[in-house]
Amino acid sequence: MTGLQRPGPKGAGEPGGAPAGAGAAAEDRRRLSPAALLAVVALCYAAAQFVLVSVDFQIGWDEAVYLSQFSANDTPLDFHPSRGWGTSLVVAPVVMITNSVAALRVYLTVVSSLLLFGSFRIWLAVRPGYTVPLAAALYAGCWSTVFYGNAAMPNLYTAFGSVALTGLVLRAATAAGPVGRALPVAVAVVAASMTLFRPTDATVVALALAAAVLLFARGRRWGPMLITLTALGAGLAAGWGQWLLEAVLEYGGVAQRLDGATQNFSAPRWLLDHHLRALDGPTLCRAPESCGPVPGGGPVWLAAVVLLGVAGLLAAWRRECRTAIAVPAAVGACFAVAYLYYGGVTAPRYMLPVLGLWAIAAAEGLLSLAGEARRRAGLAAAVACCVLVVGGHLHLQKAYLAVNVGPMTSSRAQDALVAEALGRLGHRRPCLVYGWHAPQIAHPLGCEALGTAGGSPLPATPASVLAKPAEGYTVIAVYRDDADAGAPELAAWPEHRLTSSGWHARLSGGGADPAPAH
Repeated sequence: MTGLQRPGPKGAGEPGGAPAGAGAAAEDRRRLSPAALLAVVALCYAAAQFVLVSVDFQIGWDEAVYLSQFSANDTPLDFHPSRGWGTSLVVAPVVMITNSVAALRVYLTVVSSLLLFGSFRIWLAVRPGYTVPLAAALYAGCWSTVFYGNAAMPNLYTAFGSVALTGLVLRAATAAGPVGRALPVAVAVVAASMTLFRPTDATVVALALAAAVLLFARGRRWGPMLITLTALGAGLAAGWGQWLLEAVLEYGGVAQRLDGATQNFSAPRWLLDHHLRALDGPTLCRAPESCGPVPGGGPVWLAAVVLLGVAGLLAAWRRECRTAIAVPAAVGACFAVAYLYYGGVTAPRYMLPVLGLWAIAAAEGLLSLAGEARRRAGLAAAVACCVLVVGGHLHLQKAYLAVNVGPMTSSRAQDALVAEALGRLGHRRPCLVYGWHAPQIAHPLGCEALGTAGGSPLPATPASVLAKPAEGYTVIAVYRDDADAGAPELAAWPEHRLTSSGWHARLSGGGADPAPAH
C-alpha cells in the first residue's frame, strides 16, 4: 500500500546524491515481496495446525465416512445423499495406503497450506501489494480455519475454492486484452471441483459471483466477461452433472436423493442468533441452547471485521480499485445470507467461505487505516494500529480454538481406545457397529456402522440391526454406562467392559473380555 511505504533517501535525484530510482530499488530488494510474505503466512498456518491441533487428533463421525470410501480396509460406510465426493478424493492417496491418523493429518496440513497459498496467490494479479498476504493471515488466524486445516471435511476446500474462483473470474473478466485459454479453463476446473465438495455452496458462490462481476465490472470489454461467465457455468454444470448421474444410479432418482439429503432439515428460518452463539463453537449445534451463550468477545470481533471490510470498500472506491474489493465482499455477503436463512443446523465451518472472501476487504481496510495513522502520527502509530488489530484477532481466535480442541481431543481419544479394545475382543467380518460414535469406532475395525446420538440412551434396537446376525454379521453395540437399558433386545448378547471410563459393548457373537484400556 502506498500509504505505508517509506520515502526515498534524502537527496535522491539531487546533484551528488543517489540516482533517482536507486533508493527505491534498494528498498524493494530489502523488503519481503507480497508473494514471499504469502508463503510465510502459509508456513505459519501449517505450523499452527501442528502445534495447536496436533497430528494425533483422532477422526470424527463425518471424517470416518469420507475416509472409508477409499480406505485400505475395504469397508465403505454409508454415504448419505447430501455428501459429495470431493473430500474422499482428496484423502484417497493416503487412506488407500494406510489408516494412520498421523499420516492423514500431516498430509492434509500440507494440502491446506498449499491451497491457502495458491488461492490467495491468484489475487496478487488482481490486487497487487500487501493486501493479499494480510488477508491470508487474517483468514488463517481464524480458529475454524486452523481447526479444519488438517480435517477431512469439505467446507475449508469450498472456502479456498471460493477465494480462488473469485480471483480467477476477476482476472479473466476484467482483462484488458485477450484472455487466452488457460484462465477460462482454470475457472471451469475450480467451479467443477467446488461442486464435487458441496454443490449447493458452489452454486451460491457462482451465481453471486456472476451477478457481482456484471454489476461492478461495467464498462469492461464484454468479450472476456462472457467467455469467463460461460466457463463458470460450464464448470458448475459439469459438477452438477456428476451429482445428478449419481442420484439416478445410486439413490433411485433426483427427487429421492433430494428428499434424503434434506430429511434432517427443518423449515428455513433466520439463524442469526445461532451463528452469534456459535462464534466460539461448538463445531455443531442444532438449537440455541446447544450453541451456548453468545461469547463476550465474539460480537466485538465480528463488528470489527465488518467495519474493517466497510473501510476497505470505501478506500477501494477512492483508489479506483473498487471491483477487486467489492466483488469478493459481495459474494461473501450473499453466501452469509444463504446460511443465515437456513433450514438446517448451525456450524462455524459453514461460514469459512465468508471469512475467506471478506478477509480481502478487511485487509484493505486495515492497511488503509494504518496508512492514515502513519500520515497523521507517524510510523509507530501505523505499526501500533496493525499490531492491536491483528494481535487481538489472533489472541481471541486462539482462545476459541483451545476451547474446542481440548474436549474433542479427549472424546476422540476415547473412541480410538474403544476401537482398540474391540479389536482385542476379536470379531469376524462382515461386522456392524451400532450405537454411540459408531462410524469413527467402526472405521478402523473395517465394519459397517449405524450411529445413534452420543450421550442419549440407546433406543429400541432397529429390526435391521437385529437381523444382521442371521446374515452372517457380527453386530457390536457400543455405549457408555447403562445406556443400553432402554434396548432390552440386546440383553441376551454378552456384555464386555471396554475402558475404565465406562464404555461397554454387546456382541452378537460373544467374544472374550479384553483388558480395559485407560
